[in-house]
Amino acid sequence: MSTETRPRDGGSRTLEVLRSLLPPVGSHRFWIVQAGVLLVAFLDEVVLDFMGARLPFGIPNAKITALLLIPVVYAALNFGVRGAVATALWATALMFPDWLFIARESTANTWVEIGNLAILNVVAVIVGHRVEREGQARLGAESALRASEVAEARYRALFDEQHAPVLVTDSAGVVTGANAAAMSLLGDGVPGRLLSDLVATSVTAILDGAVPRLPVGGRVFVPKARTLEIGAGERMVQIVLVEVTEEERRLSEQRAYAAHLLTAQEDERRRLAQDLHDDPVQTLTYLVRMLGQLSEDPLLPPALAALARRDGELATEVVDDLRTVIHGLRPPELDDFGVVAALWQLVEECDARPGISARLRVSGDQVRLSAQSELTVYRVAQEALSNVVHHAQATNVQVDLQFGQQVLLTVTDDGRGIPADSITSASLGGHLGLIGMRERVNLVGGSLEIRANTPHGTLVRVTLPGSLPEPPTFLPLSAVGSG
Repeated sequence: MSTETRPRDGGSRTLEVLRSLLPPVGSHRFWIVQAGVLLVAFLDEVVLDFMGARLPFGIPNAKITALLLIPVVYAALNFGVRGAVATALWATALMFPDWLFIARESTANTWVEIGNLAILNVVAVIVGHRVEREGQARLGAESALRASEVAEARYRALFDEQHAPVLVTDSAGVVTGANAAAMSLLGDGVPGRLLSDLVATSVTAILDGAVPRLPVGGRVFVPKARTLEIGAGERMVQIVLVEVTEEERRLSEQRAYAAHLLTAQEDERRRLAQDLHDDPVQTLTYLVRMLGQLSEDPLLPPALAALARRDGELATEVVDDLRTVIHGLRPPELDDFGVVAALWQLVEECDARPGISARLRVSGDQVRLSAQSELTVYRVAQEALSNVVHHAQATNVQVDLQFGQQVLLTVTDDGRGIPADSITSASLGGHLGLIGMRERVNLVGGSLEIRANTPHGTLVRVTLPGSLPEPPTFLPLSAVGSG
């Protein structure tokens, strides 16, 4: 197969070479040049034959032959190698008869004439080749320019048709380009202005990922930037503003609804704790006192007295259990003395369980936080300790509360740890307790970290900002239900 293809390719290349050497016979200017060659040949014949003999020194044949350079060079400049070579060969053919005539008169003049014609043909090839090379380079440059213009037009069309606002800046942050969406968002006159004057942030901050959300004109965007090197150490930055206004609105509504549910839940806990304290606990306490008095009545038979004492002890256990439930629903220490006192009580209860050693360490200047923040810290610690008691199989648990520019709560244990897939599934609804932690922390503008502890166990860390936001105001739960 290959032996048949190669001759065909070689023949094709040969035809292309021969075709490139064909003179441009279709151009009238080519024939004008050939007429010029005839004119020079005519001058050679007429002037040398008729006038040269009458002049004192004659007219040198070499000077006449040198005039042939004019049409040859002109043909090279206009038609390249094929025009120059054809013209040079045409001139050589016209001057050939003189060689025999000159050879009979003078051998030296013959070689001079041959040398002139050889130079003529060499000049034709060299000049024609250079002109063709420059012409090809010019055509290549023009083609590249046209391709660049087409590519730029396509890029501009795509750039302007992009629905998302797109900005292009230099390394100094000056906007050098903006599509139609960006102009609509930011107004006219965007190119030439600093990015920081338009969106109140710098290119460096966006590249560093320090601007996760960018509010512009009442809308919210996520800036996505990339750096493009344009040579010579220069670069440009393309910034695409992806709008997330609707997503932010939905997220805000979800957080508001979650906050409302948590607020309603805490109100229900407080009401239930108060109801349990005011009714069942008080009634059972009165029952315990009456059973105690009854068991000490000397008129009561011993069997009934023993039964009264047993019922009194049982009622006392129920009262203690109810008080534990009430404390878990809403610890009075939290409202009366703050989160530190509530945590001490919580840790002591955990430490009282068999097989678990629980410790609390408080550092920094202790201050009262907002009610919502203190409740968040307490509930996260409560959930973390509950997980330690019921799931971790731990023997030691450490609770650290640090006050400073930020409030930092850390709960660590030496148990079997929490699987990574459990943490992931929590965001998908796998663990309601962990979801509750995240929701509470998000509502006060904090962050929650849950990961494996070193060398084993689990670490739960809550970071709350030093300047804590006020909790939002919500409609009554009845209004939400009716809507």
